Amino acid sequence: MKTIETITGYPFVSHVDQDKRPTIDNPIEFLKTVYRPGYHSALHNMLSSGVSKRGGYRYDFRPLLKTYLYKQHGVWSEVYAPNKTSLRAAVHGRIDKIVDLK
Repeated sequence: MKTIETITGYPFVSHVDQDKRPTIDNPIEFLKTVYRPGYHSALHNMLSSGVSKRGGYRYDFRPLLKTYLYKQHGVWSEVYAPNKTSLRAAVHGRIDKIVDLK
């Protein structure tokens, strides 16, 4: 996995302070909390787009994530995840096959 010191947030709604640039100081730890087993509110956005939306700001984690294609219940889905192990932990149910798209 690539390493980045901080991830900067960019506003995606007009009612937040446009001059602030909040950061996530430890993005690797944040990704570990999102992709661990159980429910996390940012998981759907992280899987589908590689982006986390928090407090009116958008944090792009795609430089740290890989693109995977997985098959579950006969349906293929394209997702972003740090690695295959994290993907298996985050997705509920049995995954038949995982393909790394790079």
